[in-house]
Amino acid sequence: MDRARIYVDLNEMVTDDIVLLSKDDTKADSMGSIITFYEGLPVSLYSDDASNSGETDNLIFEGIAIKYDLKGYPEWRHVKWCVRIDWNSLMHESDMTFLQLLPIEIEKHPNDLLTLHKFLIYFKNHGMEKDSMLKNLEKTKNQCDSKAKDVLIDLMNFVVGWCS
Repeated sequence: MDRARIYVDLNEMVTDDIVLLSKDDTKADSMGSIITFYEGLPVSLYSDDASNSGETDNLIFEGIAIKYDLKGYPEWRHVKWCVRIDWNSLMHESDMTFLQLLPIEIEKHPNDLLTLHKFLIYFKNHGMEKDSMLKNLEKTKNQCDSKAKDVLIDLMNFVVGWCS
């Protein structure tokens, strides 16, 4: 995992962007640290998922801890904390690994069309839509030096045309 994250079960969605987080004021993250919740706390999250081949490929995403009135949900009345999910941050753990390596590869070989080709095939094979592809390229661009940023801007422009 790229950092310590708190587990949530996406089968416990309360609304389209709110999921149950904890019945207590604290919960252990993936590294064993105890996190104490408060209203508005930014939290890094993960949920179980698998790749098409059945290998573990957790979903990772960000959210904000909130108290949510669950009186209308008798089976969840014991829950103290929920989290409002930022769906724009959602990706598979394998995507994050690739995104961490992409700026390094582009900085080492900024004119290497094979690297860019691998990037496009990777995202196409993972069923990533144009907006998600561009969002991830933007994140990657912000981690690169100026030479690599120019390459990524060109790649973003290519993706816009390619997916239109």
